[in-house]
Amino acid sequence: MPFDFSYNGTPYYLETTKTYNIAITNTGTPSEGIVYKISDTSPNTNLPLGLVLNSSTGTISGTTTFASITTLTNYIIDASAETQIDASANIGILVDYSPEFIYPGSPYILTINKPYIGTTQIKPNYTFSNKVGITYTVISTPPLTDIGLNINSANGNISGTPTIASNLISYTIRANNSNIIYDTVIQISVEVPPIISYPKTEYLLTQNQTISIVPENIVGGNTNPIYTVNCKLPSGLTINSTTGEISGIPTILTTTYEYTIRVSDIIGDAYTKLILSVIKEFLAPPFFTTDGVSYEDAITNPAIQMRRKAEILQHKQNSSKLTKQQYLSLLAKGNGPYSKRAWATQGDAFTSSNTSGLPQSGSTIVCNSQNRLIYKPTSSSNVPGPVVNLFLDPNVQPNGYIAPNRKRVDIGFKWPFSSGN
Repeated sequence: MPFDFSYNGTPYYLETTKTYNIAITNTGTPSEGIVYKISDTSPNTNLPLGLVLNSSTGTISGTTTFASITTLTNYIIDASAETQIDASANIGILVDYSPEFIYPGSPYILTINKPYIGTTQIKPNYTFSNKVGITYTVISTPPLTDIGLNINSANGNISGTPTIASNLISYTIRANNSNIIYDTVIQISVEVPPIISYPKTEYLLTQNQTISIVPENIVGGNTNPIYTVNCKLPSGLTINSTTGEISGIPTILTTTYEYTIRVSDIIGDAYTKLILSVIKEFLAPPFFTTDGVSYEDAITNPAIQMRRKAEILQHKQNSSKLTKQQYLSLLAKGNGPYSKRAWATQGDAFTSSNTSGLPQSGSTIVCNSQNRLIYKPTSSSNVPGPVVNLFLDPNVQPNGYIAPNRKRVDIGFKWPFSSGN
């Protein structure tokens, strides 16, 4: 069989700073003393810097450098015995750098239906500068398009609007620099922003009784939500920062407050409002109407209880035993019969200094850590027994109160009006 040889892997795409050993494949038996060299007819006579041709074996070997970078170049290698060329072979060699890159923010947790374009798109970092001719593709399954994203084939940027929620998925991105391949992995999940709600909006709590209010909420994906409240809860209650549960034993009576509960995660924030009040446990026996139906709800209604106390305690105390000097002294100290120390009214809670931006309506007091109303205790009205905070709500009528008929009827009599009426 006549002698022949070849470089079966041609063309060769070599990376910089790598060591190579490219051997020939023989057919037949070479002549004695055969020598390999770059042919005089070769279009290129100098191998890339760092590579050499072994004249005895035809092997091309060496370590490439960045100075070795070259486009695809063809060479003709001759095998000669003395002056006779026994065989020739072609070999193509390209040397370039590996297009190494990473996505430094991986894993990426994206928000569903939020556009990622411009400055918010996902961009890779390159070990060496990106250049024209490098292409980027997704070679893994499923593709990015399954969640609504696309990759820029020229620079590897990932953009789009994710439309499908998904768990963390690994995607393999390939960079191709003149057939020198580099793969990297990016992890992406698409999450739903947090949603929070409680079974009810308003809760009437009883002093010294254990309570637990658990939210009915949806927090997307694998995020770790944090729950907070805008100001201090009633004494004895706490909020679980991990679950949002409000629990404990309320120890101090409070009027109706509106609290803002916030849940936050890496996707975003959500808010809801809770109205809480703490009433005293009613220990007196219920009374009944004439038809035998229990009227207990009317007795224990906290708003009516509070108004009843207000009506009793707002009256001037008996001061008949005070001298004029003692009476004036009480007035000077703010302790006289017209003192407002014992009462806070609904209007006191809504001053112009309120900067919370929270809605304020009805008789509910908006809990605001910057302008929280401090209610006066019963001790300010010299009431014995356990101290209870007082609040006078003019919108609540006292128990059993019937508004008088103020309609004027002209029946020909002047009383109780003057003739000018």
